[in-house]
Amino acid sequence: MKVDFHVHQPGRLEDGTYPYQAEEYIDFMDKQEIDISVMLTIDGFWQDPVACNDYLAEWCAPFPARLVPFCTVDPRKPGADREVERCVNQLGMRGVKFHNWLQGFSPLEAFMAPVCEVASDLGIPLFFHDGTPPYSSSLQIAELAVRHPRLNVILGHAGLHDLWPEAIAAGRRHSNVYLCMCATPPFAMEQIVGQVPLQQIIFGTDGGLFHEAEQPYVDYRFRELGALEIPQASKEQILGPNALRLLGRPY
Repeated sequence: MKVDFHVHQPGRLEDGTYPYQAEEYIDFMDKQEIDISVMLTIDGFWQDPVACNDYLAEWCAPFPARLVPFCTVDPRKPGADREVERCVNQLGMRGVKFHNWLQGFSPLEAFMAPVCEVASDLGIPLFFHDGTPPYSSSLQIAELAVRHPRLNVILGHAGLHDLWPEAIAAGRRHSNVYLCMCATPPFAMEQIVGQVPLQQIIFGTDGGLFHEAEQPYVDYRFRELGALEIPQASKEQILGPNALRLLGRPY
């Protein structure tokens, strides 16, 4: 099993179309032997998130076994929790993605509480960009795991290049904090696997950032993971059971 837990739907063009469709990304996944991609919005971080949730759900709908969409919301607006419920119960989405500094909010503001509580009730994770302050330091985000102990919190880049030691500290302190190693340096990934409980580690590539379905850096990042000096069984657990557990799928 090979799950890419950090992939972006392509942004919509000015005419409302996409530079490529889901079928083309599925073809690329097949070439890379990727079984499941967790799909995240790009446009929803600065456009109408409700509309962008609908666009993402529609884009993924033909391939429910392969493409797992996460919604986004503006947590400052009343009704953000109800939009999460709609996305999960009506659109089949399995998590919420925030890009805290692009969306311009601290994850520790009081308005986050309703979203955290509804996510806890629905059994879905909150997925955050981390590793690039402001608003995105790993321990700052991880404080939500203390405030909401039933909530699973995902650090979307495991601290990136500068804050990976902080991401390690977050994972060691909080059993409901998961580290998604995505664009994390290989030497840092080895430290993460050596210090954080293995069941709290997943992997992603940040695929989908450009206007072509086939993006070489996706293969490169999987090859980086494959080259790590860690047990093969650990790599398999990161790519399979850990990811599937967060998605509520059997493994």
